Amino acid sequence: MSRRRSLALGLALGVAIAACHRAPPKDAPADSAAPSAASASASASATSTLAPDASAAASLDADAPFRSGIPTSAKAIGHTSVVFKLELSTGKKAAFKPASRRGPLRYKGEIAARRLALVLGLLNVPRAFFRTFEASSLSAAKGADELIATEGVVKGALIPWIPDLAFLALEQAPLSGEWKQWLRKGAPLPDDKRDLAQQISTLVAFDYVTGNWDRWSGGNVGLEKDTGTLLYIDNDGAFFEVPPQEGLQRNKKLLVGIDRFSRGFIARMRLLDEAEITRAIGDEAPGVPLLSGKALAGVFQRRKELLEVVDAKLKTAGEAVTFEFL
Repeated sequence: MSRRRSLALGLALGVAIAACHRAPPKDAPADSAAPSAASASASASATSTLAPDASAAASLDADAPFRSGIPTSAKAIGHTSVVFKLELSTGKKAAFKPASRRGPLRYKGEIAARRLALVLGLLNVPRAFFRTFEASSLSAAKGADELIATEGVVKGALIPWIPDLAFLALEQAPLSGEWKQWLRKGAPLPDDKRDLAQQISTLVAFDYVTGNWDRWSGGNVGLEKDTGTLLYIDNDGAFFEVPPQEGLQRNKKLLVGIDRFSRGFIARMRLLDEAEITRAIGDEAPGVPLLSGKALAGVFQRRKELLEVVDAKLKTAGEAVTFEFL
């Protein structure tokens, strides 16, 4: 494992306690403050037992300006979905994916993906928080007529802005053919592509479990050029109660076509039973689960299917081939 990936895994596990932070109640003001010590403690008690007993204070401090700031400006940046770029009163910039007529519940996928990724030791999924804003603070932006507001408040996922975000077109030739070849048994795997190949392998497996049917529609994989880290952005196509079957079939075909997996990622996935997954994804507001029972049942089933695919490959090819990556 590279030094960068080793450090990333350690950081991921260190901040996992913050993953299940419980959002303010529905009637809380839109600019509700950062979580109190009491709420942070309650969050830690609900966290998956896969997470170590470590302080989440540093992570919560970094998140506070996003959890507390209110919009001072909003600009529509979505194409097929409703998304706003916000300037916050705390000086931060963020993307906001709200409940909208185009997708009343799609914002939940961003939050659930981040929480699940953290307990799996992945930092590839960008931070995403549940936030509520006064509808009036977004009303001047194009697309505001698509918003779904309850008593003047709009719910959604707030994602810290990623400056200078680059994109990697994994779905387009020639790269699409190259990475599929890297992940086949017996095929050459260039040393300088090893880290990228591991991250793509894990992306395919992670998307299969979350049911993200929209990954391969274009522009949904980011890249940190300085570190070489893939960013699994745009997870609002994940965790549907009834995902589009065409998308799921595409994901299954990609998964079955992979022969090389991360031993550590699959080991952590094996430890995630239904109770652990439920705790990791947590609530939208106290006592209000982020995902429905039906959506969670889909996650449980796809996790089972992922492990069945990996076990079949282990049986035919062995550990040395199947677990090419740490």
